[in-house]
Amino acid sequence: MKVFKFGGSSVGNAERIIKVKDILTNTLVEEKSIAVVFSAFQGVTDEIITISKLAENGDLLYKEHFEELKLRHRNVIEELGVKNYLELQKEIDHYFYEFENLLYGVFILHELTQRTKARLLSYGEILSCTIITAFFKDSGLDAIFVDARRIIKTNDQFEKAKVDFDKTNKLINKIISPNNKVYVVTGFISSTDNNETTTLGRGGSDYTASILGAALDSEEIVIWTDVDGIMTADPNKVADVRTIKAVTYEEAIELSYFGAKVIHPPTMLPALSKKIKLRIKNTFNPSHKGTVIIEKEPSVRFNLKGISSIDNISILRVKGGGMRSIERTIARIFNALAGADISVLLITQGSSGNSISIAITPDTADLAKEALLSEFRLELLQNEIEEITILHEHSIIAIVGEDMIDTPGVSGKVFQALGKNGINIVATAQGSSQLNISVVVRKSQLQKALNVLHDSLGLSNEKIINVFMVGPGLVGSALLDSFISRESVLKNSMNIKIKLTGLANSKKMLIKTKGLNPAKWQEILSSDGSDSNLDEFVQEMIKMNLSNSIFVDCTSSALLIHKYSEILSHSISVVTPNKIANTQKREFYTNIRNEADKHNVQFRYSTNVGAGLPFVEIIKDRTGCGDKITEIQSVVSGSLSYIFNSFGNEDFYNVVKKARSHGFTEPDPRDDLSGTDAARKLLILLRESEYQLELEDIEVESLVPESARGENVSVNEFWDILETEQETINKKRDESVKKGEKLCYIASYCDGKATVKVESINPSHPFFNLSGSENIISIRTNIYYDIPLVIRGNGAGARVTSAGVFDDIIRIAKFLG
Repeated sequence: MKVFKFGGSSVGNAERIIKVKDILTNTLVEEKSIAVVFSAFQGVTDEIITISKLAENGDLLYKEHFEELKLRHRNVIEELGVKNYLELQKEIDHYFYEFENLLYGVFILHELTQRTKARLLSYGEILSCTIITAFFKDSGLDAIFVDARRIIKTNDQFEKAKVDFDKTNKLINKIISPNNKVYVVTGFISSTDNNETTTLGRGGSDYTASILGAALDSEEIVIWTDVDGIMTADPNKVADVRTIKAVTYEEAIELSYFGAKVIHPPTMLPALSKKIKLRIKNTFNPSHKGTVIIEKEPSVRFNLKGISSIDNISILRVKGGGMRSIERTIARIFNALAGADISVLLITQGSSGNSISIAITPDTADLAKEALLSEFRLELLQNEIEEITILHEHSIIAIVGEDMIDTPGVSGKVFQALGKNGINIVATAQGSSQLNISVVVRKSQLQKALNVLHDSLGLSNEKIINVFMVGPGLVGSALLDSFISRESVLKNSMNIKIKLTGLANSKKMLIKTKGLNPAKWQEILSSDGSDSNLDEFVQEMIKMNLSNSIFVDCTSSALLIHKYSEILSHSISVVTPNKIANTQKREFYTNIRNEADKHNVQFRYSTNVGAGLPFVEIIKDRTGCGDKITEIQSVVSGSLSYIFNSFGNEDFYNVVKKARSHGFTEPDPRDDLSGTDAARKLLILLRESEYQLELEDIEVESLVPESARGENVSVNEFWDILETEQETINKKRDESVKKGEKLCYIASYCDGKATVKVESINPSHPFFNLSGSENIISIRTNIYYDIPLVIRGNGAGARVTSAGVFDDIIRIAKFLG
């Protein structure tokens, strides 16, 4: 015989009760008999508690609530269309008559004893099961109502009664037998030998089902609820949760103890003693297989299963360098708290033995502190214990799974993933069972921590990377295209999903937790976006505090660079192709990196030099390995590369004109010809090479005629001046050609001197065969000295730059674990 249990959410109204009947009808095709435990209708138990407290306080409002409760049950009977309506209504009215008289007694006496409270609470299950039994009979099921007080016997601890299993098991087998019946059993309630009503405490209906299943030697106990089983995390806090197919009893107990609300730990003990399978299924999705809870098999590895949390706890911290015996101190702590009837959720101590942290529920925090202050009053007077303090607003997260003791690196992944997302661990503990690793974090960081751990520990279907981007111009829009074109590759090869969570341009901005469709960003930003305000955009991003967040600055201005440090300080990594931040004064440059290091996040800008070419990355790699960069030669301006690679027989003026018409220069070519852009890029390379330089330390040869350099000279005037004053550069070209050489605009560092200038190079030079707008770098180091490292390729354009920005995002995604 199978035992089913349906919770309050499964029987919240008539429609849901009909669904339950359909489930049972289908089950009875294969089963001869079935015992079905029901809770009170959804919310009824809480309402009875409210009514009882109102009556105890002498508040006549209890009568109004009582009548509403009575009407709700009558409405369910009508909606179910029970044929013997009058007979059933008479029975229900009788129960409400008893219920009302008890409440009146509480109202008169202003007293609500545990005995009376248990009796009042019992009406929730009695009423629901009476109605359900009548409906089942009308629907053709051979249903029998079983008041669990007849079969489950307990002591007289009325609210959390202890079961007498010998008497209970005999009574269950006497009354319930496999004879083609549907036994409708009241959950939660029980009775003493004197037939006084008791209750089984939290999770009591589950416990009833477990007791029945064990007594009847059931093949399976099925707990029907409103979710598809035990999830890898709380779906209200983590988006990408999955149903766990199977867990061991021990794993289920650990998950439940630390907050998973599908099942209550003590309810499993009777089933565990008989090694009966428990299954969690969804009333509203009955075809889903749910989660099965089984005994561990030694031949099967049960790895990490899920994450659960206790959302609100307080930490009681005992600190003192004079604690003589840590073992004795802990024993006294437990004794003192037990004497005050306070449960300890978690305890951990510092390795020095100078501090002990105890996790407790917030409602017991003050009482717990008073108990310890009393227990250690002498030690406090003698300064052996310095202080006993309470930290409020914290949460416990438990990472649960069998065999974690044999799985290397789980703890490391936990600490690393939280650290890289700016989540501080207040305390940590690993249970002696080796089934869980527990960490305490600030309550404000709970949701972020759960998402981080769910992703990094491989429980999610994919790791979500939240991208907030400013500047969907040429590079930015090409980057958004990459999010679409490379989506399947990221999913299949790295299990990563980039979610565009925020987007802003100069006119509009929009942030959505669920993300924006990068294929329709223009339409969405135009229709749903608000007026752009970059301060508000950054503050909203910080306030959201999402896991795995990356800020991408694709602008070419200095508007956002002063926000980088603030963004990094909130554990959000920054990616930018904008080179302005990296060419500011050394103090600014250093501060950004210090913030990134301090908060264990990343500041990436590989496209600052060479677009998608790995110029910055190769230098980082060499210096990171202890190698020293001794010489750099480079062509890092795509504009000037194109100009000098085209500077054959034509005049310089005509070559620059052609470059402008083909989009290889800025609208005002002086921005490129001044050499400042190339100098900035060289400065970045040198700073990555650990040279302490400023922009003014670089000697720059400007190709802009001196008379055309003033701000009062227009672009049109510049062209006229360039045409008349180009003779010097043309002559230099002619002299170079005569020697069989060519001119090249080279940014270099050698013998302590940094220069950006025109040089004449011979055919043996690695830069001689450059074409188009190619970039190139030649690096000599202590290791690579005789033959330099040379990297060459397309170093300009939105497509390759966006590819480099995309690569930086993926590097950070991998860094985040």
